[in-house]
Amino acid sequence: MELKRQIGLITAILIIIADVIGTGILTTTGEVLSMTGSAFSILVLFSLGGVIALTGSLCYAEMATMWPEDGGEYVYLKKIYGPLPSFLTGWISLLIGFSLSAAMSAIQATNYFNKLTPDGIIHGTWLPKFVAAGMIVILSIIHLIGVQKGSLVQNVLTVLKLVVIFLFISLGFYLLDWTESGRLVGEYSIKESPSILTYGAALIAIMYAYSGWNGTTYIAGEIENPKRNLPRALLAATLLIIIIYITINVVYLMSGPGEQLLSESKDTVGDFAAKKLFGKQISPFFNISFVIILLSSVSVQMMIGPRVTFAMARDRAIFHSLERVNKRFFTPDLAILLQMAVAVFYVFIGFNAILKMLIYMGFALSIFPLMSVIGMIYLRYKRPEIPRPFKVPFFPIIPLIYVILTIIIMVSTFILTTFYYNEYNKYASITAIMVVLAGIGAYYIWRMILKIIAHRKNMKS
Repeated sequence: MELKRQIGLITAILIIIADVIGTGILTTTGEVLSMTGSAFSILVLFSLGGVIALTGSLCYAEMATMWPEDGGEYVYLKKIYGPLPSFLTGWISLLIGFSLSAAMSAIQATNYFNKLTPDGIIHGTWLPKFVAAGMIVILSIIHLIGVQKGSLVQNVLTVLKLVVIFLFISLGFYLLDWTESGRLVGEYSIKESPSILTYGAALIAIMYAYSGWNGTTYIAGEIENPKRNLPRALLAATLLIIIIYITINVVYLMSGPGEQLLSESKDTVGDFAAKKLFGKQISPFFNISFVIILLSSVSVQMMIGPRVTFAMARDRAIFHSLERVNKRFFTPDLAILLQMAVAVFYVFIGFNAILKMLIYMGFALSIFPLMSVIGMIYLRYKRPEIPRPFKVPFFPIIPLIYVILTIIIMVSTFILTTFYYNEYNKYASITAIMVVLAGIGAYYIWRMILKIIAHRKNMKS
């Protein structure tokens, strides 16, 4: 049974916004400031991150209209390179891209919920984990019982997210003390002086905040009129996100002393800014709003991530049963349940060192989009006859900008986190590479299992 095309342009745009705006923008600013010690570098690096996301969106728009199927780069890598790279991107999507991101968003949602009172609401070691896991389970069930129901919930959460962000930015700009505009170029004392490599690693963390700019390509097989709607959704959403990120960072950096942000709230910069701008009486409203922002992120991860698993199962790259489409709800129910289980597992094993997680995920999630864009360039020259309803403008300049910037930040991050960085955040990129290498082993084990199954079937026949 096939999934139906029942997602329109507006929902496609909102899916990208929901996928991108979440844990990253509520944590990355403080963490990157702790790396660089420079407020102005935050604005520059987020602008560069926007350039990478925008050029990537243009490249993905071309590939998505060439192959408007569920799966995103899983489909593109399969068409360009073959089964192993496509399996690996599905492996990373399941273990890191969607499940771990959903777990981080759910945990951060409980953290912001705890900011509602000075003493917190959710206490103990296990209760916060159960609350975070409950968020994941409830939203997974919503997406399991129907695409339209899930889309409605997702749209409501994302519209609320945009309203909250608009209020936060507009009221923030109104209340900011612009005589303190020097904070935008402030330099702050940090543990280690930044090097050029530090800025590369900082940008890879920022790219985690931008991750999801390709969100609708994972559900391209369910987008109405994909040749028209996919490019529009990718470009419109990415441009809006860039504007939001630059302006919200101005609010963050202008809201209070950078030294205080670094010492008190670098992991919850939204709460810091809300208290400084609106006072302790109003800031709980924004903390509830930040919870909604994070719930929207959890929801979209549980909506689009299983489509990659579904695409893998359809190709027999993973258990065939995960291809199942629920006859009543027309959703990939087993794929949704699998991702839900992995995300809940991450919640209960727990993790700390937010910066290390940002670098780890940013590095891992940069590998296969880079391969996809390189493959797109290759196909332009080697397979010009393939129909391309949308073509990247200014080719090859746009894709080369993406490729060159991504390679620079990945190499910088690898060198810094492997040889120079402090022990607390060391080996983040090597950890990501090890997960990919483990995926190679899993691929060949799976191939062996398939051969054994086929051999037994032949013996029986």
